[in-house]
Amino acid sequence: MEEQNDFFSPKHKQLLSFALWAKYLAWVVLTVYIFSTIGAYYKESAFYVANLSAGTLVSSFTKYLSINKAYALSVVIELLGILLKGVVYFFLLNGLSLGLNMIVETDINYRYMREKKNE
Repeated sequence: MEEQNDFFSPKHKQLLSFALWAKYLAWVVLTVYIFSTIGAYYKESAFYVANLSAGTLVSSFTKYLSINKAYALSVVIELLGILLKGVVYFFLLNGLSLGLNMIVETDINYRYMREKKNE
C-alpha cells in the first residue's frame, strides 16, 4: 500500500490535477462558444427586426439573407469566426491536458527504468 502512495509524487499529482482541469475546461469553453455563436445569430436577427421599419420590404430575416448575398456571407463569416475560435481553444486545452499527462507518464517511466538499473 505504501508503494502505491509513493507512485505519484506531489508534483505529479499537481500536473495531473492541472490536466484534469484543462480537460473539463475545454468542454466548458466549447459549449460557451457554441452558445455565443447562436447568440450572435439572434443578435443579428434582432437588429434586423428592430430596423424593419426603416423601409425594408422583406418581413423575415432568413428571406433577407437569401436576397442580400453579401450580407449573408458576412453573417456566416462572423458566426464561423466565433465558432472556430471556440474549436481552437478546445483543441488547445485538450492538447495541454494530453501533454501534461504525457509528461507525468514519461517521468514515471524514466524513474522506473532508473530504479530497475540500480537493482
